[in-house]
Parts: sequence; structure tokens; C-alpha cells
Amino acid sequence: MPDYESARHHLSSAEEEKRMPHWIEPLKKNFSLFLIATLFFAGALIALVCRIPVSRIMHGYSYNVLVILIFMELFTNLIAETGIMQRTAVKLAERSKGERRSTLLWFGGLMFVISAFLNNITAVMIILPVVFVLLKTIDVDKDYVNVFFAAILAMSNTGGAASPIGDFPAIVIMTSGITSFLGYLFRALPLFSLTAVTLLVIWRFRVRSVNDDASIRELAIRNLKSQYKNIGVRKDILVCLAVIFVGMFLAWSFVPPEKLPPEITAVLGYAAAMSICRFKGIPVKLKMDLNPVLTIAAFLFAAAAVSQTGVLDWIANSLQDHITNPKALAIVIMLITAVAAGCFSAGPAAAAMMPIIVSICNGPLKEQSDLIAVAYAAAICAGSSLFMWSATAGFILSGKINESNLIGEDETPICWGSVQYLKYGIINFTVQLLIAITAIAILV
Repeated sequence: MPDYESARHHLSSAEEEKRMPHWIEPLKKNFSLFLIATLFFAGALIALVCRIPVSRIMHGYSYNVLVILIFMELFTNLIAETGIMQRTAVKLAERSKGERRSTLLWFGGLMFVISAFLNNITAVMIILPVVFVLLKTIDVDKDYVNVFFAAILAMSNTGGAASPIGDFPAIVIMTSGITSFLGYLFRALPLFSLTAVTLLVIWRFRVRSVNDDASIRELAIRNLKSQYKNIGVRKDILVCLAVIFVGMFLAWSFVPPEKLPPEITAVLGYAAAMSICRFKGIPVKLKMDLNPVLTIAAFLFAAAAVSQTGVLDWIANSLQDHITNPKALAIVIMLITAVAAGCFSAGPAAAAMMPIIVSICNGPLKEQSDLIAVAYAAAICAGSSLFMWSATAGFILSGKINESNLIGEDETPICWGSVQYLKYGIINFTVQLLIAITAIAILV
């Protein structure tokens, strides 16, 4: 029966492809490239129409954001080569004993911690193979897969916002000047930790309890351990990388950015880490997925062009003129930012709204600029959890799940994408935004 269903699915897919216009398939495959080109052309067109010198746009361009983003991903790749992430994932799977609720809690927590300090996309790519081996063996159903990966996506987002170097929006905030590294960290980490715990508790109770065979779960763990038994951890390299990372963290925290810009700290830290790995014989892979970097670069260029027109300053001034209560102003900005991040993803929302946030933080909310920075990050975080495409790791996560051949209890392949995630995304969005708004209402 499964073979028949699979064959029918392939036939219907083939028939559907024949009915599609010939230009649809290339567009789907190269959508990100078309988007990048469109954004760069749009920014250039705005500059020409409004007679804005492109040199002026590039003078205020956020090169530092891209530098930090690139070198932190490369640094994460070096840590991955030590084997610590795979070993940690296997240990957590063993600790969970294959029990569904425990598996969700342990791996959700791991995703939050990694995303807070390292590149969340790399973390997803490394942890997923371990997760898939475990899920295939403990025989999960579609509902559990939907809940599990909804939690993983939310943890990736909240973790990325919990520190100034966790993800693109946080890096944009750190380099904007409206807050300091420690000013952001001391406020964001408690808020997003609370948000993460709340979401994990919600999703834990959403997983229905099953009376499964403990021996099957034990077999699943043994199978997982056997597949990863040859992975060792290079503790000598890991210690060196940890020392370098702590040094970078201290430099970001205590050295004034005008004396040592944060992007230079990232470059120097990676150079030291790369040298040690080369000396110790650890592979240094300079390969990385440039699509996210180029997409962010394109959004930053388009946003910088729009900013030079004065439109964003006009919006900021209008908001300040019509909303005199600072607390209400902060909440309105959060709502606008969250919706923008949900509809257009975190990167565009961060790039587009940042000039408005900077303008307002230099005005009536100057005394609360640290809190506004965290509120802004919380709104982007909530919005990026609304739809599957809103999150930085959304499409990557969806693609890997659909390629993994997870089979449900009814013997049919499990698919995970925008439709399957939608109702869970609405819950992620609502919970995160309510917690953030409550915090701002109390603290501002």
C-alpha cells in the first residue's frame, strides 16, 4: 500500500509539473538569487530617482554587520569540527531515553543555548542528523514531528535574540549604537530565557502521552550510539577555541567600540582560532552558504537607500508626534516590527526598522534605549516565529526534514513546511509577543 501511494504521489507531481508554465521551475530554484538582484536594483533605482549619490548610501552601509555574521559562522564551523555538537546531541538523546517529551525539552534547550552564542543555521545542520536517527527509531507520528520542530524553530529564534551575537537582528542592534554589548546581554538573556522556558513548557504539554515499549526506546538509543560511536571530541582544540571565544566576549563587553570595533574582534578571534586549528591538524573549511549573507547585504542596501530619502525619519517623527506616551510608543513600534518581521522575515524587518528605532532612541526614549533595543529584538523574534519563511533557519529546516524520509504511524512520509507549521507559528508568535509587551509595560 505505501508503494502504491508513493507511486501515485510521484505521478501526480509529474502531471502537475507538466501543467506549470515553463518559467515557474527556474524561478522556484533561483528565487533567492532573483530576490537579491531585485533588492540591489531597487536600491540603485531609488538612489537614481531621488538623486541620492550611491557613495552616500555606501558611506552609511552596515559593513560591520556582514563581517560579524560571516566570521561568526566560520568560527562555528571550527567548533563543529571538534565533534562537540554531535557528541552533546547523542548524550542528550541518551539522557532523554527516547521519551517524546524529554526529547523535545533536551533538544529544545540545546538549540537555545547554541543559537545564543553561535550560528543557529550551522547548529541546525549539525544537530539534525542525530535527531533524525532518533526520531526514525522511536516511531513518531505527524503531530509529534510538527510540535517538535515548531519548538526547535522557536528555540532557534529566541536563542539568536538572547545575545548580541546570536543572529542577524541582534548583530544589527549591537552595531547600531543604541545600546552596549553588556547593556543588551543583561536585559535580553533573562527575557528570552523566560520566553524559551515558557514555550518549551507549552509544547511539552502539547505532546500527547503514549504507552510505548521502553525496550524499543532503549534500542533506539543503542542504535544512535552505534552510528556515532566513532565520533571523538578534540578537547585540546575545544579548550583553545573556548579561551578565544571568551576573549572575544570580553573584548565586546569592555573595550569601547571606537577603539576596537566589534567586527575587528570577530576577525581577530577567527584568525587566532583558524591558526590553532591548522597547527593541530583540524580541517579549516572556508566554505559557507553565501545566499543568506547576500540576501542580508541586499536588504541592508535597499534599506540604506530608503533611509536616505527621509521617509523613515518622517515615519519616526510621525509616531512620536501622535503617540506621546513613551510606553505606548514602544508597544506600537513592537507591534509594527513584529508584523513586518512575520510577513517579510527577520532580516528585512531589522534592516528596514532600524533607522526608525535609532531616531526614536535619540528622542523621547533615550533614557530607556537599552530596553527599547531588547523590545525591538523581541518583536523581530516573535515575528520570525510566525511563519516558516519568517525565520532565518526556516527553509533550511523544512528542506532537511522533507529530505529525511521520516515515516509516520500510517506508513506515509511526513512533510513539514509552511502549512504544517502555521497553527504552531501563531502560538509561538502570540506567546513571545505577549511576554515581551508585558515586560516593556512593567519596565519602561
